Amino acid sequence: MSAYSIQEAQELSAFATQTLERLARASARFDEQHDQPMAERTWLATAAERVSEALERTRDALGEAEPLPEFASARKVKSDVLANAWADAVERVFDGIVANVSANGPLVEALFPHQRFASLRRPGTAAQNFWLEFERRAESAYVRRLCQDPEYAFLPPLLASARESEQKLRELVTPKPLPEDKANALREQVSHAAEALELALRQTRALADAAFAATPTLVAELGLDAKPKRRAARTEPPKLSPN
Repeated sequence: MSAYSIQEAQELSAFATQTLERLARASARFDEQHDQPMAERTWLATAAERVSEALERTRDALGEAEPLPEFASARKVKSDVLANAWADAVERVFDGIVANVSANGPLVEALFPHQRFASLRRPGTAAQNFWLEFERRAESAYVRRLCQDPEYAFLPPLLASARESEQKLRELVTPKPLPEDKANALREQVSHAAEALELALRQTRALADAAFAATPTLVAELGLDAKPKRRAARTEPPKLSPN
Protein backbone atom coordinates (compact mmCIF):
# COMPACT_ATOMS: atom_id res chain seq x y z
CA MET A 1 0.00 0.00 0.00
CA SER A 2 1.35 3.40 -0.98
CA ALA A 3 1.90 6.03 1.66
CA TYR A 4 -0.92 8.43 2.49
CA SER A 5 -0.31 12.09 1.83
CA ILE A 6 -1.53 14.76 4.25
CA GLN A 7 -4.48 15.61 2.00
CA GLU A 8 -5.42 11.95 1.56
CA ALA A 9 -5.33 11.47 5.34
CA GLN A 10 -7.61 14.48 5.76
CA GLU A 11 -10.03 13.13 3.18
CA LEU A 12 -9.96 9.69 4.82
CA SER A 13 -10.73 11.30 8.19
CA ALA A 14 -13.73 13.07 6.69
CA PHE A 15 -14.92 9.77 5.19
CA ALA A 16 -14.47 8.02 8.56
CA THR A 17 -16.58 10.69 10.24
CA GLN A 18 -19.35 9.98 7.75
CA THR A 19 -18.95 6.26 8.38
CA LEU A 20 -19.50 6.73 12.11
CA GLU A 21 -22.71 8.61 11.35
CA ARG A 22 -23.84 5.76 9.09
CA LEU A 23 -23.02 3.20 11.76
CA ALA A 24 -25.12 5.16 14.24
CA ARG A 25 -28.06 5.06 11.83
CA ALA A 26 -27.49 1.33 11.34
CA SER A 27 -27.56 0.74 15.10
CA ALA A 28 -30.74 2.79 15.34
CA ARG A 29 -32.28 0.57 12.66
CA PHE A 30 -31.49 -2.45 14.81
CA ASP A 31 -32.99 -0.73 17.84
CA GLU A 32 -36.25 -0.34 15.91
CA GLN A 33 -36.30 -4.07 15.31
CA HIS A 34 -36.18 -5.63 18.75
CA ASP A 35 -36.00 -9.15 17.37
CA GLN A 36 -32.52 -8.61 15.91
CA PRO A 37 -29.84 -10.91 17.43
CA MET A 38 -27.44 -9.39 19.96
CA ALA A 39 -24.39 -10.63 18.02
CA GLU A 40 -25.19 -8.42 15.03
CA ARG A 41 -25.56 -5.38 17.29
CA THR A 42 -22.18 -6.18 18.81
CA TRP A 43 -20.56 -6.33 15.37
CA LEU A 44 -21.74 -2.83 14.56
CA ALA A 45 -20.59 -1.56 17.96
CA THR A 46 -17.18 -3.14 17.38
CA ALA A 47 -16.95 -1.47 13.97
CA ALA A 48 -17.80 1.93 15.44
CA GLU A 49 -15.23 1.48 18.20
CA ARG A 50 -12.45 0.53 15.78
CA VAL A 51 -13.17 3.46 13.46
CA SER A 52 -13.47 5.91 16.36
CA GLU A 53 -10.12 4.89 17.83
CA ALA A 54 -8.31 4.97 14.49
CA LEU A 55 -9.92 8.28 13.56
CA GLU A 56 -8.81 9.85 16.83
CA ARG A 57 -5.21 8.72 16.24
CA THR A 58 -5.29 10.10 12.69
CA ARG A 59 -6.66 13.44 13.87
CA ASP A 60 -3.97 13.60 16.54
CA ALA A 61 -1.28 12.90 13.95
CA LEU A 62 -2.70 15.57 11.64
CA GLY A 63 -2.77 18.00 14.54
CA GLU A 64 0.89 17.39 15.30
CA ALA A 65 1.71 17.81 11.61
CA GLU A 66 0.19 21.30 11.34
CA PRO A 67 3.64 22.99 11.07
CA LEU A 68 4.18 21.24 7.72
CA PRO A 69 4.03 23.29 4.50
CA GLU A 70 0.98 21.24 3.45
CA PHE A 71 -1.06 23.16 6.02
CA ALA A 72 -0.14 26.62 4.69
CA SER A 73 -3.59 27.29 3.24
CA ALA A 74 -5.27 26.10 6.43
CA ARG A 75 -2.99 28.38 8.45
CA LYS A 76 -4.03 31.30 6.24
CA VAL A 77 -7.70 30.64 6.96
CA LYS A 78 -6.98 30.23 10.65
CA SER A 79 -4.89 33.41 10.72
CA ASP A 80 -7.87 35.38 9.42
CA VAL A 81 -9.98 33.98 12.27
CA LEU A 82 -7.28 34.74 14.86
CA ALA A 83 -6.74 38.24 13.46
CA ASN A 84 -10.42 38.99 14.01
CA ALA A 85 -10.27 37.49 17.51
CA TRP A 86 -7.23 39.65 18.27
CA ALA A 87 -8.96 42.79 16.97
CA ASP A 88 -11.99 41.96 19.08
CA ALA A 89 -9.80 41.55 22.17
CA VAL A 90 -8.09 44.92 21.60
CA GLU A 91 -11.40 46.64 21.00
CA ARG A 92 -12.73 45.13 24.24
CA VAL A 93 -9.94 46.93 26.06
CA PHE A 94 -11.10 50.20 24.54
CA ASP A 95 -14.78 49.44 25.21
CA GLY A 96 -13.99 48.45 28.79
CA ILE A 97 -12.24 51.75 29.43
CA VAL A 98 -15.12 53.71 27.89
CA ALA A 99 -17.71 51.79 29.91
CA ASN A 100 -15.85 52.00 33.23
CA VAL A 101 -13.98 55.31 33.00
CA SER A 102 -14.36 57.67 30.08
CA ALA A 103 -14.08 57.85 26.31
CA ASN A 104 -11.91 60.96 26.50
CA GLY A 105 -9.88 60.38 29.66
CA PRO A 106 -6.11 60.02 30.02
CA LEU A 107 -6.24 56.22 29.99
CA VAL A 108 -7.73 56.17 26.49
CA GLU A 109 -5.11 58.68 25.40
CA ALA A 110 -2.37 56.56 27.00
CA LEU A 111 -3.38 53.34 25.22
CA PHE A 112 -5.24 54.46 22.11
CA PRO A 113 -4.02 57.80 20.77
CA HIS A 114 -4.82 56.43 17.29
CA GLN A 115 -7.93 54.25 17.24
CA ARG A 116 -7.24 52.49 13.94
CA PHE A 117 -8.77 49.17 14.87
CA ALA A 118 -9.53 48.20 11.28
CA SER A 119 -5.82 47.63 10.61
CA LEU A 120 -5.80 44.80 13.14
CA ARG A 121 -8.09 42.71 10.95
CA ARG A 122 -5.55 42.75 8.11
CA PRO A 123 -2.41 40.92 9.29
CA GLY A 124 0.64 42.77 8.05
CA THR A 125 2.99 45.62 8.82
CA ALA A 126 0.24 48.00 9.93
CA ALA A 127 -1.14 45.47 12.40
CA GLN A 128 2.33 44.64 13.73
CA ASN A 129 3.13 48.32 14.23
CA PHE A 130 -0.18 48.89 15.98
CA TRP A 131 0.54 46.05 18.40
CA LEU A 132 4.12 47.11 19.12
CA GLU A 133 2.91 50.59 19.97
CA PHE A 134 0.00 49.29 22.03
CA GLU A 135 2.21 46.86 23.95
CA ARG A 136 4.74 49.62 24.66
CA ARG A 137 1.99 51.84 26.02
CA ALA A 138 0.42 49.01 28.04
CA GLU A 139 3.79 48.52 29.77
CA SER A 140 4.10 52.19 30.72
CA ALA A 141 4.40 53.07 34.38
CA TYR A 142 1.06 54.89 34.25
CA VAL A 143 -0.90 51.92 32.92
CA ARG A 144 0.86 49.45 35.20
CA ARG A 145 0.04 51.64 38.19
CA LEU A 146 -3.64 51.74 37.23
CA CYS A 147 -3.65 47.95 36.88
CA GLN A 148 -2.83 47.78 40.59
CA ASP A 149 -5.72 50.11 41.49
CA PRO A 150 -8.87 48.24 42.65
CA GLU A 151 -11.01 50.78 40.81
CA TYR A 152 -9.42 49.56 37.56
CA ALA A 153 -9.79 45.84 38.29
CA PHE A 154 -11.47 45.44 34.89
CA LEU A 155 -8.29 46.43 33.04
CA PRO A 156 -5.71 43.64 33.70
CA PRO A 157 -7.93 40.78 32.40
CA LEU A 158 -8.69 42.74 29.23
CA LEU A 159 -5.01 43.44 28.59
CA ALA A 160 -4.12 39.80 29.29
CA SER A 161 -6.75 38.62 26.81
CA ALA A 162 -5.37 40.96 24.12
CA ARG A 163 -1.81 39.70 24.72
CA GLU A 164 -2.92 36.07 24.56
CA SER A 165 -4.79 36.64 21.29
CA GLU A 166 -1.80 38.41 19.74
CA GLN A 167 0.57 35.64 20.80
CA LYS A 168 -1.62 32.95 19.21
CA LEU A 169 -1.73 34.90 15.96
CA ARG A 170 2.03 35.59 15.97
CA GLU A 171 2.88 31.93 16.58
CA LEU A 172 0.65 30.91 13.69
CA VAL A 173 1.88 33.39 11.08
CA THR A 174 5.56 33.02 12.03
CA PRO A 175 6.06 29.28 12.62
CA LYS A 176 9.47 28.01 13.60
CA PRO A 177 11.47 26.44 10.74
CA LEU A 178 10.89 22.70 10.60
CA PRO A 179 13.95 20.47 10.02
CA GLU A 180 13.56 18.10 7.09
CA ASP A 181 13.94 14.98 9.21
CA LYS A 182 11.25 16.21 11.60
CA ALA A 183 8.95 17.04 8.68
CA ASN A 184 9.41 13.56 7.20
CA ALA A 185 8.75 11.96 10.57
CA LEU A 186 5.48 13.88 10.90
CA ARG A 187 4.40 12.84 7.40
CA GLU A 188 5.24 9.21 8.16
CA GLN A 189 3.28 9.39 11.40
CA VAL A 190 0.23 10.68 9.55
CA SER A 191 0.58 8.02 6.89
CA HIS A 192 0.79 5.18 9.43
CA ALA A 193 -2.27 6.49 11.28
CA ALA A 194 -4.21 6.78 8.01
CA GLU A 195 -3.28 3.23 7.01
CA ALA A 196 -4.65 1.97 10.34
CA LEU A 197 -7.81 3.99 9.77
CA GLU A 198 -8.23 2.57 6.27
CA LEU A 199 -7.93 -0.94 7.73
CA ALA A 200 -10.61 -0.16 10.33
CA LEU A 201 -12.89 1.06 7.55
CA ARG A 202 -12.35 -2.13 5.53
CA GLN A 203 -13.14 -4.17 8.63
CA THR A 204 -16.27 -2.07 9.12
CA ARG A 205 -17.55 -2.94 5.66
CA ALA A 206 -17.03 -6.63 6.41
CA LEU A 207 -18.79 -6.36 9.77
CA ALA A 208 -21.67 -4.45 8.20
CA ASP A 209 -22.06 -7.13 5.54
CA ALA A 210 -22.17 -9.77 8.28
CA ALA A 211 -24.59 -7.80 10.45
CA PHE A 212 -27.04 -7.29 7.58
CA ALA A 213 -26.53 -10.63 5.86
CA ALA A 214 -30.27 -11.34 6.18
CA THR A 215 -31.18 -7.97 4.64
CA PRO A 216 -28.21 -7.11 2.38
CA THR A 217 -29.98 -4.22 0.63
CA LEU A 218 -29.76 -2.24 3.88
CA VAL A 219 -25.97 -2.10 3.57
CA ALA A 220 -26.22 0.05 0.46
CA GLU A 221 -29.25 1.93 1.78
CA LEU A 222 -27.28 2.96 4.87
CA GLY A 223 -24.19 3.81 2.82
CA LEU A 224 -22.06 1.23 4.57
CA ASP A 225 -20.82 -0.18 1.27
CA ALA A 226 -19.07 3.09 0.39
CA LYS A 227 -15.31 3.10 -0.04
CA PRO A 228 -12.91 6.01 0.42
CA LYS A 229 -11.39 7.37 -2.76
CA ARG A 230 -7.67 6.99 -3.28
CA ARG A 231 -5.59 8.85 -5.80
CA ALA A 232 -3.85 6.77 -8.43
CA ALA A 233 -0.42 5.69 -7.31
CA ARG A 234 2.33 7.86 -8.71
CA THR A 235 4.83 5.93 -10.78
CA GLU A 236 8.31 7.06 -11.62
CA PRO A 237 9.23 7.22 -15.31
CA PRO A 238 11.25 4.20 -16.49
CA LYS A 239 14.97 4.64 -16.50
CA LEU A 240 16.62 4.51 -19.87
CA SER A 241 19.25 1.85 -20.37
CA PRO A 242 22.72 3.20 -21.12
CA ASN A 243 23.79 2.85 -24.73
